[in-house]
Amino acid sequence: MALAGFGSDLSCGKRLTTGRMVGGRTLLAEAIWRRLTTPRGTLSGGAEASAYGLDLAAYVGAVGERIAEAALPSIVEAELLKDDRIAAVSVTATAHRADDGTARIELRLVVQPASDLARFPLTLGVTSAGVELIGGMP
Repeated sequence: MALAGFGSDLSCGKRLTTGRMVGGRTLLAEAIWRRLTTPRGTLSGGAEASAYGLDLAAYVGAVGERIAEAALPSIVEAELLKDDRIAAVSVTATAHRADDGTARIELRLVVQPASDLARFPLTLGVTSAGVELIGGMP
């Protein structure tokens, strides 16, 4: 099931799904989600592993929604372009306040894979409590 040179792997979005293989855009989308929810410095394996990750929830919790709204597009883009499977990505961030007062950042990504795969959107909802995929999973 090798798709577009990315190969295949077990589905591993929020949790490892034994027996469910994914490839192509789904594999890349899951890798993006993991990269944006893994705290930097938590992987072992050298310089590349120590520079992997961006804990979006912790970032939003530390700086607040207005600063996060302004800063996250360039931070997320820089983090995702470390992955050589991604040729380009555009990111927009919009801050919202829920009825209960919780700050939420909606991140809209448009990812151009570095392959023959078509570009695809992903939308993430980020609060200080976590990151939720709210749209666009291929």
